[in-house]
Amino acid sequence: MHDVSALAGRSVLDCVVDLLRGTRAQKRKMLRRYGERWIWLGEDLLSLNWKSKKRGVDQGRLNLTKVKKLRSQDRELTVETNDGRKVGLVLATKEESVTWLTGLSCLVPKKAKVTESNKLLKERIRYDPLRDSWRGRAVSTRKHVNEYIMLGGIGRGSFGKVKLALSTADKRFYAVKVILNVKKNGVSESMSNREEQAVLRKLDHPNIVRHKDVLFDPDRDGYCVIVEYMARGVVMDSSKLEGVKPLSEDGVREIMRDVVAGLEYLHYQRIAHRDIKPDNLLRCGDGTVKISDFGEARMYDVSAEDPRAKAAAPGTPAFIAPELCVSERSPKAPPESYAADIWSLGASLFYMVYGRAPFLAKSVFEIYDCICTQQLRFPDQPKVSRKLKDLIKKMLIKEPKNRAKLQDVAKHAWFGERVAQREELKKIRITPADVENAIGKASWKIPNDRTSDLADSV
Repeated sequence: MHDVSALAGRSVLDCVVDLLRGTRAQKRKMLRRYGERWIWLGEDLLSLNWKSKKRGVDQGRLNLTKVKKLRSQDRELTVETNDGRKVGLVLATKEESVTWLTGLSCLVPKKAKVTESNKLLKERIRYDPLRDSWRGRAVSTRKHVNEYIMLGGIGRGSFGKVKLALSTADKRFYAVKVILNVKKNGVSESMSNREEQAVLRKLDHPNIVRHKDVLFDPDRDGYCVIVEYMARGVVMDSSKLEGVKPLSEDGVREIMRDVVAGLEYLHYQRIAHRDIKPDNLLRCGDGTVKISDFGEARMYDVSAEDPRAKAAAPGTPAFIAPELCVSERSPKAPPESYAADIWSLGASLFYMVYGRAPFLAKSVFEIYDCICTQQLRFPDQPKVSRKLKDLIKKMLIKEPKNRAKLQDVAKHAWFGERVAQREELKKIRITPADVENAIGKASWKIPNDRTSDLADSV
């Protein structure tokens, strides 16, 4: 139903996904004054949210179910509610204002008055997302797995594609990692370990990506891993090992606060991630950074002896700790890999502020040798603070027993004040029922009764 959208060539679903990512806007204050705010659509699609750069200053939430008027005029978007609240937002362009109007128009009550440049949008009351499209392709033609409509690709991992999906059950967007030919591709055995999958589904922390479902297709030896959709994607693409534009030191500090808090939670649960890198740090609409991708994780409370312990080095070569490198010069690894997470986080910190990995070479095995033997050197540019350099040095000590502990990182002077948890950490507990229900069966539905194998369907 493209006629519902107030933008030519863009559907309502296209606009809604944009709203989840958020944007900067000027929020109207008293006496014709404005202040810059970050605005975003809540993941439950029920709220318009905003916050200031300054912590604790004008953070707000507007319930979309109470909206009675929604109007776009030039660059300004105005929202009024039944309880007398009125929010005025000025976007960067008129097109952006109309994008927000279009996305919100089908999320507010049908009786609300919605206008664009004084033109009433009547068609919105007949809006049906199943008759809409995403990126030019009708939703009705998309394939389903269980309750999830696979809208289209948003990325690619080491073992498969990542799809954006819409749940017909809770009406939320999710990211679905589709992994094919598990045995052939040598995918980690943890994928079929019900205890480990039960643990992942129990993880509950604001800086850990939530795991919703794991579905297995025995006929195709494939898995679908359904996780929280992180609308703003990776904090930094680290596929290139050098020559990347660095992030600001202040911006990296805020990222690190979130990651340290999330890693502290994982270690408290006796889980080592073992693949910390910028590509596995994702940002949601409100800017919160979360740790993702647990394919290399070790869960020490689940299995005392890891069947993968003698496999190839885990993680990504440029960010891997010396004790996990495949090298004759590698130091002895401790029984548990918590120190390796500190190294990988330090290497990620180095990458984000300098735009390159701390140790470079032409081949993977040369990188391993460099990590184990080369002295850490800081580039001349960009200039960073002495406190940051001190933190990186302590995190990138080659001998794991001498490396900074996570609590040392959390209270380092570079942060100003200790990285704090929002709530007291609690140990998770899994029941026999959690384990039994950890992995479901994938049931594919092909529109129009077309037949296809799993590879075609993704």
